[in-house]
Amino acid sequence: MVEGAPRAELPRYDRDFLLSPAKRNQVVELWEVEKFGRDSFGDPDAVALYGMRPADWYGRGVRILARTALEAVRDPLGNRIGQDVARIVATAPSGSSIGVIDPFTGSGNGLYSILRHLPGAEGIGFEFERAIFDMTTSNLALLGAPIRLFQGDFRALLGTHGFPPGHRIVAFLAPPWADALNAATGLDLGRTRPPIAEIIDAFERVYGESPLLYVIEVHERLVPEPLAALRARFDWSELSVYDLAGPTGRHGVLLGTKRWQI
Repeated sequence: MVEGAPRAELPRYDRDFLLSPAKRNQVVELWEVEKFGRDSFGDPDAVALYGMRPADWYGRGVRILARTALEAVRDPLGNRIGQDVARIVATAPSGSSIGVIDPFTGSGNGLYSILRHLPGAEGIGFEFERAIFDMTTSNLALLGAPIRLFQGDFRALLGTHGFPPGHRIVAFLAPPWADALNAATGLDLGRTRPPIAEIIDAFERVYGESPLLYVIEVHERLVPEPLAALRARFDWSELSVYDLAGPTGRHGVLLGTKRWQI
């Protein structure tokens, strides 16, 4: 019997259960996080966040919702993304000011992971859902993360809560996939919510004169046409899929630059 668990027969802690209406917005206990890791990955420490295994971040006072355990960018993926971002940021002139923006912050671990690889950089995050915003704000404060988090739609806030001219901008784009991921055809980057192209348009309106590195979370299988259309918008691009298993398969990133000399 799992310590702290109810005596009734326990369900399998998988994607469907964590996203079920009755469970998705519940704060999960440590044993539940570890059970999800064990049931879905064969590893009780699978939901590693903020550079810590579950027992450690939970012991620090960090708390997450059931849906966050599934949706969060976990440390292995976050670290790979951070390494790729750092490789491109290293091409910037010495002394450049770097700002990282996440318009769909969620747990904040994707943004946090990138910043861990960019010493001296600062982060700005936007989170629409109040419950997620409140929980992530508390978690990031406990960790002393160099992140300013704002509640609301990034499209309304991006122009007033951003970085001053002279910064190079890293935009981490990981919007909800919803029905954009199809088992037969893969991920359609034109059907995320909102579509990736619309997010890029919003950034270009605000940072149209700044060097910009777009970091777009992708799936191992991609619908070709929307991918090609996105890559055509960039001055330079690179697609990487990491050898890391997830609930929906392997993930990676599409890196693309505007006005950033590689």
